Amino acid sequence: MGRNGKTRLQLAAQIGLIAVILVTWQLGAVASGSPVFPSFTEVLQSYLGILFGERLLLDVAPSVLRAVSGFAIGVTAGAVVGMTIGYSRPLEPWLRPLLEFLRAIPTVALLPPALLLLGATDEMRIALIAFGCFFPVLLAAIDGTRRVDPLYLDTSRVLRRTRAETLFQVVLPSALPAILAGIRIALGMALILMVISELSAASDGLGYFILQSQRLFRTVDVYAGTLVIGTIGVLFTAGILAIERRLLRWHRGWRGSADA
Repeated sequence: MGRNGKTRLQLAAQIGLIAVILVTWQLGAVASGSPVFPSFTEVLQSYLGILFGERLLLDVAPSVLRAVSGFAIGVTAGAVVGMTIGYSRPLEPWLRPLLEFLRAIPTVALLPPALLLLGATDEMRIALIAFGCFFPVLLAAIDGTRRVDPLYLDTSRVLRRTRAETLFQVVLPSALPAILAGIRIALGMALILMVISELSAASDGLGYFILQSQRLFRTVDVYAGTLVIGTIGVLFTAGILAIERRLLRWHRGWRGSADA
């Protein structure tokens, strides 16, 4: 079986598995008749209403904007600081204790102080998301920078490249696979913190929508809101993987030739 045949078979298996889960959900809900376990068709109707109704602008768009903003800030800061520490090793003894202390604090525990300092604002939620996304990328960037082949660095010195040129032309491409792995982890953190930050003193967002639906016993909307968050996560992940495939095309080509 060729590569295309295997791809089609995998796709068919994935679609089949999803179909089995949805059918089981529908039949189980109908058989139970429980108000806390709505059928898939009911949830699907509410799900489509969220995506194609007024909730798209009232709740979905604000959540996505906060998640993207905090994610971008945290990833950028983590990559810059991580590469700086990994490339300039004398900085680590000074910064490591502070970073380890901050990393040990669960991001969720920072929600009350963040509310006191910044209030129930978008800035508070974006800052919380950025903080949670910072450390996975930071650690990945430090590790990736330190794994750069010394031969590349020696060659850069022989060619008399500046530190900035070495950093962006040698270190960054070599560390990029590790950084992108950290970014994938940070993406999950961004979605988690997006919801958590909207559960407290919020007036919009998917977290607020789900919480209000639970308080008003709108069980179908609770499930539908959760599915919308899952859909956002799938789309974000697909975007990150597409960027990764483009940026690491050279890396995969090198690995393929090396393995051969």
